[in-house]
Amino acid sequence: MAGGMIKSRSVTDLPEHLFPWRSGSRPLLPGLIASAVGAVIFLILIFTVRIRVATLERPASRKAAVIYLRDDAQGRALSLRAREGGPFPSRFEPSQWEGMAALEATMLEAAVLQSQPYVPALPELPPETLVKPLEIAAKGARYFPEHPSVTVRAQDPVRLKLAPVLYPLAGISAENLPAALPVFESTVTGSVSSASWRFLVRLTPEGTVAECVSLEKGDEAGTRELESWLHRVQFKPKPAHPSGWVAIGIGFINQATDGTDAR
Repeated sequence: MAGGMIKSRSVTDLPEHLFPWRSGSRPLLPGLIASAVGAVIFLILIFTVRIRVATLERPASRKAAVIYLRDDAQGRALSLRAREGGPFPSRFEPSQWEGMAALEATMLEAAVLQSQPYVPALPELPPETLVKPLEIAAKGARYFPEHPSVTVRAQDPVRLKLAPVLYPLAGISAENLPAALPVFESTVTGSVSSASWRFLVRLTPEGTVAECVSLEKGDEAGTRELESWLHRVQFKPKPAHPSGWVAIGIGFINQATDGTDAR
């Protein structure tokens, strides 16, 4: 039993890989310096670093109330009260003011130019008048005003002669007819002057008659004489237009044979 007991022994020499914790030979000054440096850094952090903690605000609910007002006396009164007591006061409208009409009338009346009324001066009439007094007929007597006599001189039938004249039918206007016509030398009988004469005439660009054809009464008396007379009629020239056919009529009127009225 004595041989199996374990006896403790003190270690005098420590190995190199172990740190001597209980060694009392360390200096005190390095530890104080390290503690002072740490305390200074801690104080600087306390007084310089600020951490802001923001509290969450409760968001306001997005809602509104709508009141529908009827178009009656009560509704208009509530609407006026809401506009006057609301956050947005109503704007003053001068046109809706009750005294605006009277003020506008006063301003217009003041702006109108006051002019004196025009009174024309009436001149005195001359004592004598050029109007002759009206003669009044006696009672029971008839009165008729005197009319100046007009002497009408009858024309001498001997100096008048039937002469042909032209009038347009188709393809020509009255403005394009010749103003002066040649003298019709043949004798005009009653059957020739009372008949209706119509001719188809082909005009040249120079205004002369190239051909003429009677549309009726081709074999009657006077047809040849009228055709020969038409060939001597000079129409207005039209150089820009080629020759073409026109329809004209011939009538007869009394014309003076000599003097200033002769044609």
